[in-house]
Amino acid sequence: MKVGFIVECTLGGPDAKIYPYVAKELCDALVIEKPETLKDKKSLLQEAPLVAQTLFENGCDTVFIIWDRIPRWGIGGNCETDKETLAKELANLRVDNTKVFLCCIDEMLESWLIADGDGVTNWINSKTPHKIRAFDDHKTKQEQSSPKEKISAYLKSNYGKWKYNDFIDDFGILQHLPNYNKAAKLNPSFGEFVNFVNKICTQQ
Repeated sequence: MKVGFIVECTLGGPDAKIYPYVAKELCDALVIEKPETLKDKKSLLQEAPLVAQTLFENGCDTVFIIWDRIPRWGIGGNCETDKETLAKELANLRVDNTKVFLCCIDEMLESWLIADGDGVTNWINSKTPHKIRAFDDHKTKQEQSSPKEKISAYLKSNYGKWKYNDFIDDFGILQHLPNYNKAAKLNPSFGEFVNFVNKICTQQ
């Protein structure tokens, strides 16, 4: 099965690398096209349906559209409103909605990345011989809010000048997760993405 990804991030952003990587880890049989990146949510809501149409015309069997709930032009986003906007435009373009998976991540990629604290802990321990206080699991929606700030504060308290860079560090954290089970359980929006991937994997 040939799969396309449309993600909300700048060129080279972590989303474009992480979600295809997770999908391939979950289902090695997938053939994943180079992800299409749309720089922000406004661009994604406006442009993703047409990009999806092009991906199908180029031979994709299914397409994932993935974006963060926050931010939305300075206020908290609404996943259902975003999904309705995209679904309506996909229908206008006569794109088969059953082949498009809309994934609104609550509240952002790093929210599920810190749900299982082992990812951050193992990543840090891989870089230093000095074992440090473990990064806690973040089990609730409230604990998963402002995740980048939480990672930054953890690094600052343990390493001072080591500054977190999501473009570089997110993928390292991801690779040190033991699996995706806890993150999928504790962050239902990521769990939905995992379920979508598993669903299409059974269709191979």
